[in-house]
Amino acid sequence: MKKPILFRVTLFCVLMIFLVGCSNKENQTEKASSNAKDKAEVKLDGNVELIVPASAGGGSDINARMLAEVIKENKIVDKNIMVVNKPGGSTAIANSYTFSKKGANNTVLTWNSSQLISPLLNNNDVTIDDLTPLGTLTLDSYLFVVKADNKYQTLDDIVKAAKEKPQTISIGGTGQGTEIHILSHLINKYGDTEFKYVPFDSDGETISSLLGGHINVVLSNPNEVLSQIEAGKLKALASSSEERLSGVLKDVPTFEELGYGDIKLTSFRGYVGPPGMSEEEIAYWEDVLKQVHEAEKWQKDYIEKNDLQPRFMNAEESKEFYKEVLNLYVEASKEMGLIKK
Repeated sequence: MKKPILFRVTLFCVLMIFLVGCSNKENQTEKASSNAKDKAEVKLDGNVELIVPASAGGGSDINARMLAEVIKENKIVDKNIMVVNKPGGSTAIANSYTFSKKGANNTVLTWNSSQLISPLLNNNDVTIDDLTPLGTLTLDSYLFVVKADNKYQTLDDIVKAAKEKPQTISIGGTGQGTEIHILSHLINKYGDTEFKYVPFDSDGETISSLLGGHINVVLSNPNEVLSQIEAGKLKALASSSEERLSGVLKDVPTFEELGYGDIKLTSFRGYVGPPGMSEEEIAYWEDVLKQVHEAEKWQKDYIEKNDLQPRFMNAEESKEFYKEVLNLYVEASKEMGLIKK
């Protein structure tokens, strides 16, 4: 008499497992359909304005044009993508323009590290708190670069020289209060040394000054100096990345490897929209950026080509990440006397 009972119990369990499995699949299908429906329900207000806070040819411009190209090639957005350069005011013009588009879902501003701190240093009205983070696609590091034929062939050599003769060894970088300026401060702080920081208006001017022997060091993103390193004209002594870079730069040690573990600074390239965007519109652009991140062309022609670190962060993750980076910049800027304590 026990066997029929056991059989019925077993059959009941199998049926329950089957029904639960079916229910889970139905829930997943419904959720996927709901997400697809939400995306389908987002209608862009018109052709997309991809705003760049700098002139054509710079890092942000290259980033924006590759983003637009990948979106178009993969038919991710059913509207035209127009790259619009709005340089000036230490990014204030582009930031203010994007802010003025309140509620629009077809305006996207490229957003990088310097745009976080610039409004505070220049007393601009629009900050990250006034805009809508949409996502982040890449991280970038900085190289400590010298002329290949100079007498300082290691980081320790040049740090020692800067200690022995304070303010005589110069570091060139773009702008005042930028992430490069902050990195030079961190090098002085944690290296217990005194390099002299010399600001320039562009990466091109900085590199020309280094090649001309007018400054001793340049702090720059890899893509700005890679061709000169490959040509044997420049040499990278250290990288601010957490791990060694690849390709031509695979033998360049990190600051941490060289005993300067506190010197870590990573720039990023993200995207923000105007204030007043709905959750559905934010999710729409999150999905667009994720598809770009996963596109082969983006990985090969942008990430690998420029020796960048691919890192997709959604809107909420980006918002928290920007806060962390901003706090670091504010603390350093106060130490540098750029912001009142």
